[in-house]
Amino acid sequence: MRMLQLHKESIRNALLQIVAGLVVCMLGVQPVHAEQKKPAPTERKNETLITAQHMSSDQDAGIVTATGKVEISRSDYILHADKVTYNQKTGVMHAEGHVALLDPSGEVEFADREEITGDMKQAFAENVGILFPDNSRFAAKQAQRYDGRYLVADKGTFTACNVCKEDPNNPPLWELRGQKIVHDNEEHEIYYHNATINFAGIPVLYTPYFSSPDPTVDRRQGFLTPMPGISPQLGAFARVPYYFDIGPNEDATFAPTFSEKDGAQMGGEYRRRFAKGSMDFNGSFTRADLISDAGVDEGQQWRGHLIGDFLYNIDNMWRAGTDVAFTSDKSYLQRYRLSSADQLTNRAFVEGFKGRDYAVTNMYYFEDLRPGTQPVQPLVLPEATFSALGEPGKTWGGRWSLGGGLLATNRDNSNQNPLQQGPNTRRFSLNGGWERQFTSNTGFVITPSALLRGDTYWADNVQNSQGTSSTYNNVLLARQFEQANVVARYPMGRSGDGYQQLLEPIVALTAAPVVKADPRQPIEDSLDVEFDETNLFSPNRFTGTDLIEGGSRATYGLRHAVTLNNGARVDMFGGQSYDFTDNSLFPQQSGLQQHSSDYVGRVDFLPAEWINANYGFRLNHDTLTPERQDALVSVGAPVFRPYVRYISAYQTETTGIIDELEEATLGFSSNFAKYWTLYGSHTQEFQPQPGARGTNVTLTYADECFVFGIGANHDDTQRADISSGTSVIFHFFLKNVGGIHTDGAAMGGFQPQFRQY
Repeated sequence: MRMLQLHKESIRNALLQIVAGLVVCMLGVQPVHAEQKKPAPTERKNETLITAQHMSSDQDAGIVTATGKVEISRSDYILHADKVTYNQKTGVMHAEGHVALLDPSGEVEFADREEITGDMKQAFAENVGILFPDNSRFAAKQAQRYDGRYLVADKGTFTACNVCKEDPNNPPLWELRGQKIVHDNEEHEIYYHNATINFAGIPVLYTPYFSSPDPTVDRRQGFLTPMPGISPQLGAFARVPYYFDIGPNEDATFAPTFSEKDGAQMGGEYRRRFAKGSMDFNGSFTRADLISDAGVDEGQQWRGHLIGDFLYNIDNMWRAGTDVAFTSDKSYLQRYRLSSADQLTNRAFVEGFKGRDYAVTNMYYFEDLRPGTQPVQPLVLPEATFSALGEPGKTWGGRWSLGGGLLATNRDNSNQNPLQQGPNTRRFSLNGGWERQFTSNTGFVITPSALLRGDTYWADNVQNSQGTSSTYNNVLLARQFEQANVVARYPMGRSGDGYQQLLEPIVALTAAPVVKADPRQPIEDSLDVEFDETNLFSPNRFTGTDLIEGGSRATYGLRHAVTLNNGARVDMFGGQSYDFTDNSLFPQQSGLQQHSSDYVGRVDFLPAEWINANYGFRLNHDTLTPERQDALVSVGAPVFRPYVRYISAYQTETTGIIDELEEATLGFSSNFAKYWTLYGSHTQEFQPQPGARGTNVTLTYADECFVFGIGANHDDTQRADISSGTSVIFHFFLKNVGGIHTDGAAMGGFQPQFRQY
């Protein structure tokens, strides 16, 4: 159907009928009468809608003219112009003045003047430009459109950069210039012939031929930008990725890496999403020299890795999945910069959620990548837990809780040193609890709770936990534990002239039977204790299930905070616990082995935007000497903001690794100019092995269309098959065109982040 809207009442009805007839003949559209049936969709495709402020006709010359906010719509094309003239003899429209043509793909073509055929698929334009949906643009002095698909421009340019607001005539930060540029809006590809990349109007790179997807393309099959580099482990290397666009929900990348020392490494990634889940796996393999963890040259060996995850939603309550992480040897992942993890966890699971209830069954396999001889890692099959929580106020005014779990571990202890062996454990646990909160009229908040718990063990090859060489087999243990806990808080607050103040004393009383150490007790998940302000009021300060903190104790602490209306804040907290009974289960240096625990606390100090400081501590209860410290101080403005972080802590005896860790990191960040950022840091270890651990500096430029960065990292760690040294990382990306990232050894590569201003 076609409509003629004439907004000037001065045009006579007779002229209206003549013009209507001419336009109908021009566009091949039949008049519509009231009694006609509704046109079919295929008929509508060739119909035209024209609106304009003025329309006129020269019958002798065969010219129809529309002026004033002209809009012509046909077959998903929409043309806007100040004036459109149609020549009936040639079948060509001439549009001029603010010409804009919107095509079916969503691209907008601008021009000063444009000659267009009646079906709008053929055109010739002067001073033409295309605005893509992401605000990138294409421009040329003149261009021709063929078959509604190809736009061929002479001496054209493309850029994703915004126009300079201060001087729009200035060239953009970068642009691609081509002697001939062809845009295919069906394949969504742009082809450049005799092209240069210009920065600030200066040519810096020439290529006789170049092509890239247009900005409407999210992904495209083909070779990605090669990633070259140099590393101490591989020498000179280059990664050459090829991307496979398998489907809208599935893709893959084949990424071989060719290096000076290891030859060819085959690698890749596969990703897929489906209606009820997803999967993502990456892996690699190579045959290369291997230096064992003991420093022995084992010659050419097959080496590789596989890392990924799978998730499947069974229904609205249940889901299942796997997390896979496997490598052939301890140094492979770090050698190829795939991961810095010192332990890999493989997991298969089924879990369910229903309201406040949760249940999960896991299977675990661990791979220890730490240097040296390490304890035998267990195969966990299964580890199952569940928890349920009642409605508040339904049980004696409070809520009940129920939980439990099942654990089975198995270790291959054959031919292993007794110091590296571990138990084979079967454990069943069940616990029930209750909690209620009371708030008095004066502001006291009192929270009583109770716990009843039982654990049953059946274990083999249990090493004596008291340090002797005894080993226990066929161990059967049953344990029952009851605990009552009451926490009382009295938050007091006041507001002053420009500030708010909070003072909150907290006291807790815990009553439970003393838990005696049993040398036959297998310990799987309570190997370490880190006592700080976060777990001061926890009923059980052991991690996991195997060890329980029994006995009766009092815990007390005080929080004081002052907050100003301008956002400045000082927040302090400190506390201690007193155990009325001896608790020998806690290791030395834990801060909990004596009747009086160490003092723990934290201070957050933010008096202004230019300074941020926090300090966490554990002080010896007798001498007040620091047993654990974690301090961070950052000062300055965004133009230059240095910081220092200091860590000092004791490792507990049960870890068997080190007794003390002490290190400091000095660094800074600087947004010294718009779009520019500079980072730097250095880490120095003081205990247990003094020396530098790493130094890095990174310079980055990022705006709406261009990302550039260069960084240097010096790693001072030394391991078999991995040498310390300096790595240089360089990345250079043009939005919608691509770029280079020299740190190509890492799977996944660099993902540029373009800033919008």
